[in-house]
Amino acid sequence: MLKCFNCGDEHFDDDLILINQEHLCYNCANHLRNMGVNECYNLDCQQGLKLLRTESIDLILTDPPYAVNFLDKQDALLAIGKAPDGKKRDIYKTYQEFNCDYNLLARQFYRVLKNDTHCYLFAGYQQIDDWVIAMQNAGFKFNQLLNWETGITKFDLTRGYKYLENKEQILFFQKGWRRLEYHRNPKELFRSSFYFNSRKNNENEWHLCPRPYELLKMLILNSSNENDLILDCFAGSGEHLISAMKL
Repeated sequence: MLKCFNCGDEHFDDDLILINQEHLCYNCANHLRNMGVNECYNLDCQQGLKLLRTESIDLILTDPPYAVNFLDKQDALLAIGKAPDGKKRDIYKTYQEFNCDYNLLARQFYRVLKNDTHCYLFAGYQQIDDWVIAMQNAGFKFNQLLNWETGITKFDLTRGYKYLENKEQILFFQKGWRRLEYHRNPKELFRSSFYFNSRKNNENEWHLCPRPYELLKMLILNSSNENDLILDCFAGSGEHLISAMKL
């Protein structure tokens, strides 16, 4: 239990918002909770989610960071000429793996989503267990593990100890019950594995991990309707936001 900086009442961590290093309860932070639609906010998502109204979101489509601990890979990348320019300049910088409270995020996801809605999380294979356990504990149903074939085969940093990767995982969760609007997309895409080239016709060539518009369009059309409110709390390069705006 923590005390609200303003009123002094004690609350659970989920019921407090950290603003400028001060914990505020929902009532004291109520003036901050009128967040606009079609706007981006530069906040710690673990705190920013608490500013959203309960059951105000129609779909979550987001891409939490993973595989960002580049330090152990740097020498191997440089040796084979595959290190991005930015990483060459930051050769001595420590890149920490994404560290978050999965349970806190899962509870907030469940709180802000309306009933009978979907949630898609892009995830590295190291994170799958953590996300599934946290999301199920929060009340979600784990529908499926979707496989996106990217059209890019990643180079081997293990020197032959693992198979080369050419796919990424998308965790598909459900709050309540909702059928997919599969008729809105070509029937050959209504599969648990699908192919979208991550570089083809992608305007965002500067980003290391682009998400193709056609992939995001498919997920959005399958799980939302026009004028629905879609949340991406790990905005990254903004591709999810742009895709939703286009539709």
